[in-house]
Amino acid sequence: MRLLLTTLSLDAERGGGTAQRTTLLARYLRRAGARCRVVAIEDGVLAESLREEGVDAEATRYVKAPYHLPFLRLLRLDRYVEHADALHILGYWNLLSVYVAWRARRHRRPYLLSVAGELTGLASAHLAKQLFHRLFGRRMLAGARALVAITELERRQIMEEVGLAPDRVFVLPNAVEPPAPLADPPKPLVDAPYVLFVGRLTEVKGPDLLLEAFARIAQDHADVHLVFAGPDFGLRATLEARSGAMGLQSRVHFPGFLDAPARQAAYEGSQLLVVPSRDEAMSLVALEAGVLGRPVLLTDRCGFDAVGEVGGGCVVSASVDGLAAGLESMLGSQRGELDRMGATLRDFVVSTYAWSPMAERLLAWLEQPDAPVPHFGVPTGQRSVGAVR
Repeated sequence: MRLLLTTLSLDAERGGGTAQRTTLLARYLRRAGARCRVVAIEDGVLAESLREEGVDAEATRYVKAPYHLPFLRLLRLDRYVEHADALHILGYWNLLSVYVAWRARRHRRPYLLSVAGELTGLASAHLAKQLFHRLFGRRMLAGARALVAITELERRQIMEEVGLAPDRVFVLPNAVEPPAPLADPPKPLVDAPYVLFVGRLTEVKGPDLLLEAFARIAQDHADVHLVFAGPDFGLRATLEARSGAMGLQSRVHFPGFLDAPARQAAYEGSQLLVVPSRDEAMSLVALEAGVLGRPVLLTDRCGFDAVGEVGGGCVVSASVDGLAAGLESMLGSQRGELDRMGATLRDFVVSTYAWSPMAERLLAWLEQPDAPVPHFGVPTGQRSVGAVR
């Protein structure tokens, strides 16, 4: 089966969770037997990794505007759509999605639309988004074979926001696969026990909340450091200044963006991962840490409350008080208890959120034009959703 997947970016640093999700989906659909092509607006190392595996991946490039204006090679892109048996379009507020969905309808090609949390709060969106939705979005939604949600809550929100029937929306959660052991592990980030944050340094990810929470427990855990691993999206200078003002500059570290091997080593060397997000669809970094056997502290705005339900870590409110209490509780545990939590989370993630079986089931469904939407049997304890970032 020939599949075309589109997304905004295939850059690991700037593309965030949507870039990772599209890359992994294409990779495992190919391993399940599909012929995959991926088109993005922005190229990057994720595109290179796909090409190395035999997946055609290319970028249109773009002009920056209120909405990214892709340099669409229209005839070539139109041929890609026409020659595909089915499409997976990730992203709502962009013109690449609009164009590809339009051509899919013209060529009568079925497509899935994954809005990645971007329909949340549509009724209160600003005027430009309201116009976009009326001019382009409604047609994209109406023409899709089905919409793909990342959590059960997002599924319900999509149905409520745009009035879709239950048989038009299904959940395909974020997933991971256990990575191979590192042949040449990078140098440790810190020569001390550390709490790890992985993500973009931007307000929605909540690193400022984590820093304030860490300050509250720092005196009682004087040997523990805090590592903010991720690219700067405008908040690093503020975080550095604040850590200096609190006298914690020697214990708070900013290694910047980490590639996959460095990120794996960072997870493995940490005491625990903290995901302090204010709003997130389903934390991919929590899955990455979990599959490596590290426990996770995350907020109830991360779409992954199952971490606490299975005993793989703690779920707290998205506040300084909540995060401080969670840090105190988990760092106060014995290392053996943290390891037990990590092992519990690893078993849960491997058995529930593995890409291989999900990709195989999705491909089998795509090959049956009249089949009802699939059910992946994921836990329902995921109560929060926002845009994937």
